[in-house]
Amino acid sequence: MKAKKLFIILLVCLFLYACRSEAFTADTLPWVGDDPVLFKDSFSDTMGNWRTHFDSLSFAGYEQSGFRLWAKVPNYQFWSVPELNFKDVLIYTRAIRQAGPDNNIYGVLCRYQDEMNYYAFVIGSDGYYGIFRNLEGAQTLIDQDHMDFSEAIHQGWDANEIQAICKGEQLVLIVNGTILLQVQDSSLSYGDVGLIVGNFSEPGVDVLFDDFIVVKP
Repeated sequence: MKAKKLFIILLVCLFLYACRSEAFTADTLPWVGDDPVLFKDSFSDTMGNWRTHFDSLSFAGYEQSGFRLWAKVPNYQFWSVPELNFKDVLIYTRAIRQAGPDNNIYGVLCRYQDEMNYYAFVIGSDGYYGIFRNLEGAQTLIDQDHMDFSEAIHQGWDANEIQAICKGEQLVLIVNGTILLQVQDSSLSYGDVGLIVGNFSEPGVDVLFDDFIVVKP
């Protein structure tokens, strides 16, 4: 009987601990160990926890052994997350534009708490890049007056390898092995990871992502 009571108390304690989202981030759990890989998905299995969606204006889902995001709405951003929780991460993905205008954005999210609060590390098919902070619904570039251009970004229809580091206050965007931007921000300290695409005045962004990997930075 005592053992049963102790088990119930332990379950209650774990539940209360889990409610403290920041403390319960997966990268800080004691049983994670020394394995640097926190999460990976090749998207070959369509039964993952990624948020999926489909209507006449947007799509988020598994396709062509990858994860595809497209949207036909101007001045609009659209994303998906796998329902995880981390503090410090290095995120890797490979992305290729399928259709739509050169003037677009696509990339990865870290510390996503809800649609109002997250960091976005993005590039465009026209060669521009930036790190956005979305805080209480207000989106701003961090330490940039505007998105900047880099020859390291493969323009047009060519694939790009995107990496993002979120470690403490340090935020780093790396594309095709080149560090494009390093900034610091303390607004968000934990949250989900994810994928994002966006349109400006011309809609139609369509991007296929593959090999999404999250490791300890």
